[in-house]
Amino acid sequence: MQILASSMLALALFRRPAAETRKRGKVLREPGAGPGLMIIEGQQFPFSLTDLWQFPQPPKIGMTVEAEFNRDGKLVAIRAITARPGGASGPGQAS
Repeated sequence: MQILASSMLALALFRRPAAETRKRGKVLREPGAGPGLMIIEGQQFPFSLTDLWQFPQPPKIGMTVEAEFNRDGKLVAIRAITARPGGASGPGQAS
């Protein structure tokens, strides 16, 4: 039994890390004199235009965004989600 537990622990430690993750959120505060702020799944994340924002238009309060996290769970990019023709929406798509 102990060998099985050790084997399972080894597999858990050496398994391939999860791929990058994308989640949707909303802008709560526009960057200006201080950092912007967005909320994703109940957690708030500060951001600035120079380090994470990857969309031509500046963020606006209430804007729906897609946030990209690396394998370590660090926020690495934010893009606005705009409506596509036909009602669907996607990151960076102009209507």
